[in-house]
Amino acid sequence: MKKYSNMYFKKIVSVVLITLFSFSAFAQGTGSKHDKIENLKIAFLTKKLNLSNKTAQDFWPIYNEFDHSKQRLFRKYKQQYREQNLSMQDVEHRMEREKEFLQLRKKYINRFAKVLTPVQLTDLKRSERQFKKLLLKRVQRRK
Repeated sequence: MKKYSNMYFKKIVSVVLITLFSFSAFAQGTGSKHDKIENLKIAFLTKKLNLSNKTAQDFWPIYNEFDHSKQRLFRKYKQQYREQNLSMQDVEHRMEREKEFLQLRKKYINRFAKVLTPVQLTDLKRSERQFKKLLLKRVQRRK
C-alpha cells in the first residue's frame, strides 16, 4: 500500500512542478510567446494524459517530432488556400493534404503506442483539441 501512495505522490509532485514552471514562465514575460505556449501545452497534455515521469521522458521527444512534422505539412499547404475563388483542383489538393496528415498520424500512432496506453493514445487527440480551445478562449478574452 505504501508503494502505491509513494508512486501517486511522485506523480502529483511532478505534474505540479511542471504546471508551476509553465505558468510561472508564462507570467514572467520572459521568452517568446511560442515558448510560453509550448510550456503550457506540455503541462496541459502531461496532466490530461496522466503521464508518469518515465512515460513523459519517452513521450515528449516523439510528440515534438510529430508536432514539427505536422507544422511542416501545414506550412506547405497554408499559402495555397488563402484565395476566395477555389477550383475543383483546389478541393482535390485539400483532400491530398488530408491524406498526408492521416498518413503522418498513422506513422506516429505506432510510435506513440510503444510508450502510451490505449486510453492515453485515445485521449491524446481529444486533449490536443481541448488545449487549442483553451488557447482560443485566452486570445478572445484579451481582445
